[in-house]
Amino acid sequence: MTSQFHLPRSSRSSSRSSLLSSVLLVALVPLVGCTSFAFKQSSKGTAPADLQDRALMIAVAGGTFQMGFNSGEPDEFPAHKVVLSPYLLDKLEVTIADYDRCVEARVCKPVEPLGTPEVTPLHPVVGPTWFEARKYCEWVGKRLPTEAEWEHAARRPHFLLYPWGGPADGMKANARGTRDGFEFTAPVGSFPTGASNGGILDLAGNVSEWTADWYDATWYQKTTERNPTGPEAPTGERVIRGGSWSDPDYVLRSTTRLGLDPNVSNSAVGFRCAAIP
Repeated sequence: MTSQFHLPRSSRSSSRSSLLSSVLLVALVPLVGCTSFAFKQSSKGTAPADLQDRALMIAVAGGTFQMGFNSGEPDEFPAHKVVLSPYLLDKLEVTIADYDRCVEARVCKPVEPLGTPEVTPLHPVVGPTWFEARKYCEWVGKRLPTEAEWEHAARRPHFLLYPWGGPADGMKANARGTRDGFEFTAPVGSFPTGASNGGILDLAGNVSEWTADWYDATWYQKTTERNPTGPEAPTGERVIRGGSWSDPDYVLRSTTRLGLDPNVSNSAVGFRCAAIP
């Protein structure tokens, strides 16, 4: 059954302000290089077999779910029915170690140092632009998830507002502050009790995640029902989801949406990949 949790009006306003500051004001660094959507993947290196292995992907059954949240921010409603085909989604966010292998293969570009001290191999990579995230996923034989796939994975099976079933719980995700044990990012998979119903980790917190779709604040008023992929025409921003280490708990809701310039590198933004079964 549908969750009855509702944000107070003041909290919803604060969440939008906080999310904007965490994503748009935290160490924004423009990428010098290709900004064209038509950029073609380099053929300089082939992804190792272990990175192409789908053993660490979770199979998500297709079906119908309610996308959006009528008591959320204006871009989250109306709640509407979406029908998805089956897909695979990475269990974990892409790590520094895995992304570095793409850089070593001369396919991905190195990310700029953005001020967070967590640079161990098992921390999530932060700072790749949307273009670099897409390039990595293509290199390993995958793709970025659509916005609908991302939300479906976080909310199934009962339209949850948080992957673990809600309400907000700062000990089940890496959010702002040190109460959860981490001031900045945490090694991927550090919060097993915050897993989604399907066992996917860090869909809330740690790093916000790029999705494939263009962002449109009014898209839910005109979206297609079956396997939506966002606006066809460029809007100047791509959708990011999930909240991050720099956001308060309530920004980690599975319905929170924000658009970000795909050319921007940010210390609170990373990604994970999806694939067709």
